[in-house]
Amino acid sequence: MNTKFAAVMTGLTMAVTMFSTGGAAAYSSYLKAPAFEVVTTTGALTPLAMRLFCARNKAECAGGGNSQVAMTPDLMAVLKRVNGRVNSSIRPQADSGDSWSLNPTSGDCEDYVLTKRSQLIRHGVSGGALRIAYTHTRRGEPHAVLVVKTSEGDFVLDNLTGTIKTLRASGYTIRTMSSPNPTAWTAG
Repeated sequence: MNTKFAAVMTGLTMAVTMFSTGGAAAYSSYLKAPAFEVVTTTGALTPLAMRLFCARNKAECAGGGNSQVAMTPDLMAVLKRVNGRVNSSIRPQADSGDSWSLNPTSGDCEDYVLTKRSQLIRHGVSGGALRIAYTHTRRGEPHAVLVVKTSEGDFVLDNLTGTIKTLRASGYTIRTMSSPNPTAWTAG
């Protein structure tokens, strides 16, 4: 993924959002403001490679289901088994172009993520609780991981380690992430 392009597009999206809501705020009266807490999320562009993957694999990109799953010993066993199986079945190889694939013999981090997501859904894990997330490695390289939203917090499945860790313990800071619908993304 071209990180400079993604950063520029994210910046443009944020600027458009700020300018489009600023005018409405100028015409509103502070006396008419509702008395509730405002929660905002910043949208992010769905990566082009994800959109192309979904165009070819519509069933793999269906959203829905619970946005969080109950963490149980059985779920952790499934996460470990799928993470280990996929990590050992795909040989690491950088993309010459940004093309996302399911069940390849070799591929990059997005290929691992898509394959893990697909296998977990087949094992009964809600697709809405499985999020594709972009972060950076300790060396600053762009990196994709699969985040599983659970009742005990967010857990990371990563092709760089066989250990399932909480998001906090992983040391990663999420830059962008898919929503319960994998074709809609949010920033950080």
